[in-house]
Amino acid sequence: MKPHLLALVLALFAILPVQAGAPTLKAAEAAAIAQGDLDSRAITDVYITEMRFKDAGLFGGDPDHWEVMWSKELPAQTEGRKEIGLKIKMDGSYTRSVR
Repeated sequence: MKPHLLALVLALFAILPVQAGAPTLKAAEAAAIAQGDLDSRAITDVYITEMRFKDAGLFGGDPDHWEVMWSKELPAQTEGRKEIGLKIKMDGSYTRSVR
């Protein structure tokens, strides 16, 4: 019984990554949103250095999103924190990534 259960679990984990689709928000659109955010704040000395697609994963957590990183840290709204980029969801809404 146990080998069958193990085989079933392994098959499930092998199939799940195939079920994940391509991002609904294209990379170019996410980059335009990020650049638009910088432009709206008149930030001209910072640029996008990295973009990475992160899917929700098996156990939920954050929804699918693009993680966009800045070339340098910016002052965040919370004193003592630094903005390092944006987290852009598939609907185009975003939050600032801080550390």
